[in-house]
Amino acid sequence: MVSAPAVRFLILAVPRSGSNMLCTQLGSHPSILCHHELFNPKGIRVALELRDRGVELGTMAERDAEPLAFLERMWRRFSGSPCVGFKFTHRQNEEVYPHLLADRGLRKILLRRRNRLKTYVSSLISERLGEWEVYQRADLTAERPRVTVDLDRFYERTEFDRAYYAEIESTLEASGQTWADATYETLEEREEQNRLLRFLEQEPTGRPLRARSIKQNSRDLRDLVANFEALSRELAGTEFEEELGAGQLRVADRAPRRERT
Repeated sequence: MVSAPAVRFLILAVPRSGSNMLCTQLGSHPSILCHHELFNPKGIRVALELRDRGVELGTMAERDAEPLAFLERMWRRFSGSPCVGFKFTHRQNEEVYPHLLADRGLRKILLRRRNRLKTYVSSLISERLGEWEVYQRADLTAERPRVTVDLDRFYERTEFDRAYYAEIESTLEASGQTWADATYETLEEREEQNRLLRFLEQEPTGRPLRARSIKQNSRDLRDLVANFEALSRELAGTEFEEELGAGQLRVADRAPRRERT
C-alpha cells in the first residue's frame, strides 16, 4: 500500500480558469503543499515554493514511461505532509486520468471560470505569447495582443469544456464520491477560501490565502478582442451576451457553492 499524506487532493480545471491562482493560494497555507500541473506535456510543474529550492520529482521521460508509478512516488515523497495535491487540466494523461477519478481517497475540487468568453480569450492570448504562468510583474509581456474570436471555434471550445466537467461529475456521482465546486470569480473571498480549507480538513489561519500569480490581462474584453463590436452584435440575445460585458459577475450570477455526495 502506498504511503500518502494525511489529506490528498486534486484540482480539476480547464486552461485559463484560475487554477494557477488557486494553487498558489492553497500553497500559502502552512499545512498545504499544492503542486501545479505534474502531468503537463511540457514539464513537471511542482509547487512554486519547491521550484525556488530546486526540488524535482524525476524526469519527464520517467514520468511518461510509467505515469502511475510516478504518481505513487510523488505521494510517498510527501507522505509526511498534512495536505498535498496538484492540478490536472483537461485529459493531460489518459492513463492517469481515470485512475485519479476512481481514487475515492483523493478529494476533488472542480474549478470553473463562469465567464466562458474570458476563458477562451485568455487562452488565445496565452497561446500566442506562450505565456501560461506569470509570478513576477517583470516577467509579464507588457504589450497584450488583441485577438480575433471565431465564434465557431469558441462554441467548440465551450462545448468541449462543458463535456469535460460533465464527464467528471457523472463519474464521481456514479461512484458516490464527494467533491467541492469552486469558481474563479470568488477565489479571493474569505468565505470561499475558508470553505475550501474546511473541505481539505485544514483550519483557516485568520489571514486570507495569498495568490502569487499575476493577473495577465485587462478585465475589459474591449481591450483584448479585435472584433469586439462584431462579436457584440453576434452574441446579442444569446447566453453569452452578459459575459461579453461582465467584469465581475454579480453575486446572484455565481455558481452555487456546494459539496456533492
